[in-house]
This record gives sequence, structure tokens and C-alpha cells, in this order.
Amino acid sequence: TTTERKRILLANIYGVDIDAQAVEVTKLSLLLKVLEGETEQSLKPQLSMFKERALPNLGSNIKCGNSLIGPEFFTGQQLNLIDTEEQLRINVFDWEKSFPQIFSGKNPGFDIIIGNPPYIRIQAMKEWAPIEVEYYKKRYASASKGNYDIYVVFVERALSFLAKGGLLGYILPHKFFNAQYGETIRQMLARGKHLQEIVHFGDQQVFKGATTYTCLLFLSKESNEKLMFEKVNELDQWRQEKTVSLQGDSTIQSINLKGVISQPSEAEWNFMVGEGSELFERLRKIPVKLSDVADRIFQGLVTGADPVFILKDIGRGRYFSEAAQKEYELDPALMHP
Repeated sequence: TTTERKRILLANIYGVDIDAQAVEVTKLSLLLKVLEGETEQSLKPQLSMFKERALPNLGSNIKCGNSLIGPEFFTGQQLNLIDTEEQLRINVFDWEKSFPQIFSGKNPGFDIIIGNPPYIRIQAMKEWAPIEVEYYKKRYASASKGNYDIYVVFVERALSFLAKGGLLGYILPHKFFNAQYGETIRQMLARGKHLQEIVHFGDQQVFKGATTYTCLLFLSKESNEKLMFEKVNELDQWRQEKTVSLQGDSTIQSINLKGVISQPSEAEWNFMVGEGSELFERLRKIPVKLSDVADRIFQGLVTGADPVFILKDIGRGRYFSEAAQKEYELDPALMHP
């Protein structure tokens, strides 16, 4: 019934987004779900019986705020250096005060957290959110190494909000499996044995109009000795068959490779199931690695701002700057391909 849907919605579903428009769209979507399949004739008896309005107020459930920054942000800050407009943009959010019923009692926290966190490199954020970038470095372990992507901070934050026995499901880039900036979050997940399942999409493109290399990451608050790993080689067929399962088995299919494997260490994550997995496991167990006998191979020259430092050679010692939209005369001896 509509009454039962409203009860489930108000008692169980909570959400936060920094975009006020996204919050309103979410509220509308949930309210439409409450009324799904109902007509004026079917609603009248239910509403008259309980003397209640058709649609609930979701103001206490779906809220606008910064999921990553709480009121402690202002502790020690010189507020006169942060104007009102900047404070409104940062939009700190107090989870415990906003959802007291969730963060009180014997088992505080959420039972299930799902989401699609933003994928934003910290270099881009420095341009329009330098204050937040510095805060993340101090507040979150996952933001302490290198030029991280903000989604790893969302993983750390969400994990801290899970109740005992809670589960987390995110869709996010799998780059942190191997990237240097992912070392801290890998360490966190590996030491806590939080990994429950990974659905790896490889180079299959999940989002239309955006080139992202993603996976489904399922975590549990409690420790697991084993995790389910699934490699998707054909996205459309996987969607139709819906083969992903949190229970899973170790079978190998023609479309997807599935298997139960041990929890990884905090080193780079290289998962292997199906053919070749036994060989990969034997190689992994060899105590001496290439890094033990050879110097580390570093990344080559990185400008940090290609449009500024990479110029177009237009001849006779003149170069065009994309960033400045101007020509410059430079000593050719200083310029390199």
C-alpha cells in the first residue's frame, strides 16, 4: 500500500548531496515511487482511513550538504578569511545532528550505503576548491598520498559511517587498484579485510558520453577471508543476464570470469580468475620481485599544465600558446619535442 511505502521510505532511506538541485530531483523520484501504480480511486480509501496526506515530507531524510566536511572544519579556522559566499559553497554537513536516529543507540551507523561518488582529480579541485583540498589532506588518510582522486575519500568516509554488519556498494574507477595515490585506501581495505565483492568492467564503458574505467566495489564493515571477483568482458550481455551475485560461486563462464579469491595485501591489486590464475598465484608467491633487484622506474616528465608548457612550433623561433592564445618568441635551444 501507499501507506506502507511511505513508512518504509521515511524510516529507512536517507541521502545527502552537495547539489541542491540533485536533492530536489531525488525527493521527487522517491515520491513518484511512493505513488507508483496508484490512481485517485485507489488512493482515496487509504488516505481517508488513516487521515493523512498522500505524499510525505522528505526534508528530514534527503538533505543538502557536503558529505566530506563536518562542523569541525571551522575549528581553528580564521573565519574572517572565509567569506559568507565561500562558507555557503563549502556547505559543511553535520551527519550526527542531521540524522540523530542513525547515529545513536547500541549500533550507530547505516546498514547499507550505496553511491556513485564524484571522480575529480585533486589538481582540478585546487583551482576552485583550494581550502577543501588542504582540509582533506589533514582529515583523511586516503588523501595523504600524491595527486589523489576525490572518490577514494568518499570510500573512507562511507566506511566510517557503516553500522556493525553494514554493507557498502559504490561504482567508481578501478585506477586506485594500482595507482600510487590508492596505496592508503588499499591498505585500509586490506588490513580490515573489508572487500566482499568486485565486479571489474575493464575497458567496458558503463556511462554514455564519458570515458571512465570503472568497477562495482562491495565492502562490508566486518572482516572477510575471501572475496568474490567477477571480470565482465561483455557489458550488454552481463546486464541482461544479471550474473552478479553477492553469494557467487567459482564457476568460469564464457562471458564473465568469476571466482572466489583471497583478500589482497596493501600492495598493488592485480586480480586474476579463470585461465592463468594458478600461474599468477605462483608468481605472486615468489619472494623476490623485480622491485627488489632493480631501481624504481618513475614516470617521465610531467608538466602539470599541458596547455601552458606545451606550445605549437610555428617556425622561425616562434611558438603559439594555447593557454594564453598568443605567439611568443623563444630560444629554440630551450624547446624540446
